[in-house]
Amino acid sequence: MASYLLAATESPNMLEHVLPRRLTPPLFRLFGQPVWFTSHMAMEIIAAVLLIIVFSYVGAKSRREVVPTGIRNFFEAIVSYLRTDVFQPALGDNTDRFAPFLWTVFFFILFCNLLGMIPINEIIELINGKGGTHIPTFGGGATGNVNVTAAMAIMAFIMFHVSGITQQIRIKMDPSLDPHHTGHDHLPPHGHGGIVGSEGLENSDIKIDHKPGDGHDHAHGLHYAHGPHAVAQGKPFPVALFAGTLDYIKNLVPPVPLALWPLMFVLEVIGALVKPFSLCIRLFANMVAGHLVLGSFVMLIFLSNLLAAKLAIGAVVVAVAGAFSILEVFVAFLQAFIFTLLTTLFLATAVSPEH
Repeated sequence: MASYLLAATESPNMLEHVLPRRLTPPLFRLFGQPVWFTSHMAMEIIAAVLLIIVFSYVGAKSRREVVPTGIRNFFEAIVSYLRTDVFQPALGDNTDRFAPFLWTVFFFILFCNLLGMIPINEIIELINGKGGTHIPTFGGGATGNVNVTAAMAIMAFIMFHVSGITQQIRIKMDPSLDPHHTGHDHLPPHGHGGIVGSEGLENSDIKIDHKPGDGHDHAHGLHYAHGPHAVAQGKPFPVALFAGTLDYIKNLVPPVPLALWPLMFVLEVIGALVKPFSLCIRLFANMVAGHLVLGSFVMLIFLSNLLAAKLAIGAVVVAVAGAFSILEVFVAFLQAFIFTLLTTLFLATAVSPEH
């Protein structure tokens, strides 16, 4: 709230609060356009450094203490909730493969959102004005920059499809990983002692002769199709790479008549491109909207030239904007959660063979 009051007294343009500020001369040119190091880039670096510091501390604390307390308890509660109630239902057995990436996405967005609420630019400008010093202004909400959210969406897009293709390659190399595997080797493994009764005790005196496809072979990497002599061998990597990529592309389209396949393929490709676009615009629009609403409230104070009117309007605006600022904290968590949830769902559809 204070940042908007300070900004409004200096400039009538409230967009200055959300626009990036150039901190250096042009570093290089990309597609003919100059690229600067901006305040939003600086805030991204600060968010990344804070992530490393905070979770290094939490990890060290978890090794020293058995019972989580304080800041460790706060972050472990969030981590545990995301893994158990968000990642696990969607990703299943693939949860632990992607949990580190998804945790990083959530906390990076959250830290960027919260840092954007701190009036760093305005505090620095006050210091520069009073002390005659010059400190570069580097604050602002990085997630209010469409370039930042687009970069994150592109990373998620790459993760979706690379992970999906990788999963198909793994299935080609090891057919037992296919959830639709038709062999009989998914029975409970046995042979080193049968399970006796409902107590789950192991009787080492019981000897069982193993036959191909009876369940024991799954633990040893041998895969059989329908009969004891029908072996489903995994393919070598070069063949699996080609076949897995083709299967992934083929599985983009649900089972439809052949005549409809080209049309459905085009629609699915468009849908695949829309997913990262929606991730990018949803996060960007929601974070910018909050800043613009707060800025609009503050600008109402300057609609009148009368001091009494300004004081009256200002009292109402400060109360409303103060409450809205508290809501913005909730929005910071909510938008980080929504981006992570959608990324999880899109990733789950990519790594499942049936898509």
